Amino acid sequence: MSDTTSSRAESSPTRDLPKSPGSAFEGRTFYIKTFGCQMNVHDSERMAGLLSAEGGQPVSEPQTADIILVNTCTIRDKADQKALSDLGRIRQVRKDGPGTILAVTGCMAQREGEEIFRLVPDVDLILGPSQIRNLIPLLDTAAEKNSRVDGTLWPVPEMTTPPALRPPGVSAFLTVQEGCDKACAYCVVPATRGAERSRPVGDILQEAEDLVSMGYREITLLGQNVNGYGKKGDTAGASFPELLQRLSEIPGLLRVRFTTSHPMDMSDALIEVMATAPRVMPHLHLPVQSGSDRMLEKMQRGYDLKTYRRWVEKLREKVPAAALTTDLIVGFCSETEDDFQQTLSAVEEFRFDGAFAFIYSPRPSTPAHGWGETPPREVSVERLERLQKRVEQQSMERNQSLVGTEIEILTEKWDPETRTAFGRTPQFLTVRAIVSPDQSDPVPGDLLTVHISQAARAGLKGNASPHA
Repeated sequence: MSDTTSSRAESSPTRDLPKSPGSAFEGRTFYIKTFGCQMNVHDSERMAGLLSAEGGQPVSEPQTADIILVNTCTIRDKADQKALSDLGRIRQVRKDGPGTILAVTGCMAQREGEEIFRLVPDVDLILGPSQIRNLIPLLDTAAEKNSRVDGTLWPVPEMTTPPALRPPGVSAFLTVQEGCDKACAYCVVPATRGAERSRPVGDILQEAEDLVSMGYREITLLGQNVNGYGKKGDTAGASFPELLQRLSEIPGLLRVRFTTSHPMDMSDALIEVMATAPRVMPHLHLPVQSGSDRMLEKMQRGYDLKTYRRWVEKLREKVPAAALTTDLIVGFCSETEDDFQQTLSAVEEFRFDGAFAFIYSPRPSTPAHGWGETPPREVSVERLERLQKRVEQQSMERNQSLVGTEIEILTEKWDPETRTAFGRTPQFLTVRAIVSPDQSDPVPGDLLTVHISQAARAGLKGNASPHA
C-alpha cells in the first residue's frame, strides 16, 4: 500500500461514540501519532475509537496524555527512522506518574518485536496491526503489571468491527481486507500484516450504512490486496466486484473508492463494475513497480509487463475516463540502466495519472534482504529524479488537457469568505471552485459541477457552473 499520508495525531473533533460504563479509561487522555499509509491512518482511527468508547479523551500534545500511541510504518528504512526519532522526542515530554503508558503499534512494532524495548527503553507496550482489536486488554495488562508487555505474542483476534473515531468530513476509510499472501521479494507486509483475511460482507455493509447515517458521502475501501477480497472463501461467498456493486446501491452513499489492487488479482468483473456502477469511481491504483520483466521476475511479482498491459488496455476500453496510478521502485537488486530505461518506457506507454516512486530499501524478513547488488546510491537517486520528473510532466499535461471541460466534484470544504469550494473529481484530482454570489452556498457533501479554467500539477481551478 502506498505511503501517501503524513503523520498525524487523531485528536480533532469527531462524532460522538457510545461510552462503556465504569471503564478504567474513563476520563484518561490519549495521544496518537501516525506514520505511513491509509491503513495506518484508519488503524489509528480505530484505536482512538476503542479508547473513546471506554471514556478516553483525545488530546493534541503528548505531554498532556496519559496514554501515548505511536503507530509506525516499516515499508522503508526512512519510515523506521522517523518513528524512532519521534519516540525520542516523546520520551522527553511524556507525563510522569503511575498508569502513564507509552505504546508502539503498527508494522515496525510487529517486525521488531521485543527489540523495540531495547531501542526505546521507556516503551511499556508493543502491538502489531493484527492486535489492534486487543488494544484495551493489552493496555489493562500493561497498567496492571507495571511492566513491559509484548502484544505481538498475543493471538490474532477475529476480524470484528471496532469503533473508529474519524475526523469530521464527507470521506471515510473502511477496511475490508487485511494481510497479503503474495511473496514479493522486497515487501515486508506479509511479515507485519500477516496472511490475507477478509471481513464478512454483512459487517462491511452495516458499517457503510452507519457511515452514511453519520453524514459521510464517500467511502474508500482499504486492504493490502483489496481486490483479493473473498478469494479464500471467508466472506459469505461474495467477490470484490460483488461487494462494490452492493455498496454502490446504499442510499446516500455517493462515491466508492478502493486501494490497493494487485495485478495478479485483477478480473474482468472488477473492470465491469467500474464501468457500470456510477458510484464506483473511475480510479484504479495498480502498482507495476518496474517496466523490466527481468526486474519483475526478480521482485517475484508474479506477472510480466504483457499481463499488466492487458489489464490496462481492458480498463481503458471499458472505462475511458479512468485514472490510473501506480507504484514504482528504482534501485532494486542488480537493476541496470537498461532495466531503468524499460521502466521509463512503461511510464511513457501507460501515461500514469500519478505514481509513488521510491528507491528500494532492503527490509529484514524479506526474501531480498541480504541479496545486495543494488546500484550505487547516487545512481538510484539520479534515476528517481528522472522518473519523478517525467511522471510530474505527464500529470501536468493531463491536467492541462482538462482546461475548458466541466467536471463534477464532491464538495469537501466551503470557505464563505472567498466563496471557494474545495473537492475532488471522480479521478481523485483536487479542485478549487469559485462560486458566484448569485449561486447558493454549497455545503460539504454536495456534488458541484465546475468549469475548469486553470491547471497545475497539484490540481485544478475553476468556476461553479450557474446551474449548480
